[in-house]
Amino acid sequence: MSFKSLNAKTILLIVAVILVFLIGSAVVLSLFTISAPSSSYFTKKVAVIPIKGEIVMERSSFSPEFGALAIVEKLEEADADPSVGVIFLDIDSPGGSVVATKQIVYKIRELNKPSVAYIGEAGASGAYYVAAATDYVIADSGSIVGSIGVISIIPNIEKLLENWGVEVEVLTEGKFKGSGSIFESLSEEEKALFLNIMEEVFVEFKEDILEFRQGKLQREKFEEIADGRILSGKQALEAKLVDELLPREQAIEKAARLAGIEGKPSVTTYYKEEPSIFDLFFVGGKAFAEGFKESISDAGSASIKT
Repeated sequence: MSFKSLNAKTILLIVAVILVFLIGSAVVLSLFTISAPSSSYFTKKVAVIPIKGEIVMERSSFSPEFGALAIVEKLEEADADPSVGVIFLDIDSPGGSVVATKQIVYKIRELNKPSVAYIGEAGASGAYYVAAATDYVIADSGSIVGSIGVISIIPNIEKLLENWGVEVEVLTEGKFKGSGSIFESLSEEEKALFLNIMEEVFVEFKEDILEFRQGKLQREKFEEIADGRILSGKQALEAKLVDELLPREQAIEKAARLAGIEGKPSVTTYYKEEPSIFDLFFVGGKAFAEGFKESISDAGSASIKT
């Protein structure tokens, strides 16, 4: 059948089909050219999670810092985010409570993504514990690092009350139930109890750091500096407590390169949400209630911190 034998209706139909095909192809090519993701679209981000101030389990809504439980949530969030390539812990902390610190350490060790710690002003005691749990530790040359040890501070106002003529009766059932009370001094047996617990925490603290930095730290040299002393960033590098000395911006770029991210990395920082007016009343009432409760409590105020 020749082209001349086709009727006008058939010819128009063929022309229409060809035009639709051409127009459709042009639209697809145009969309691909204009909106096709560039290579940067697929580039992973650096997730920055700040660890600032004393490490405690929870913080007030009005505190700008995250508590340990919130930090754990942010670590989980970053680890689950497909756009995140590496988790960067921005540390400036003197340490904190043993249990709160360990919550963060546990989560870091469970991460599926690479993690890098940066120690700014300070990464001491429990904060260094957190840093050591990551894959790579960077510090500023002037950072305060180390202070690997355990401390327990037990106030004693017994003599002060005596000077004021105030007597406090502490009633307990159980020989050591009142241990750590602010109203009387520790006996030698009570001191031994606290020291035993502190030694147990200290040994675990050191063993974990040696495990986390296996192949980098030598036990003998580590034991020499794991006596509570602080070190500068430069000294910490010489002691193998950190892997490199860099300013913060360069540390972020190094973290990106370690994760295989090319070029200048995109950074997303996890900030704490601003408190609402409801938080103002709730936190204020809670603080008053807790303060009143503590003022009439005869419980001891002893605590153990890394």
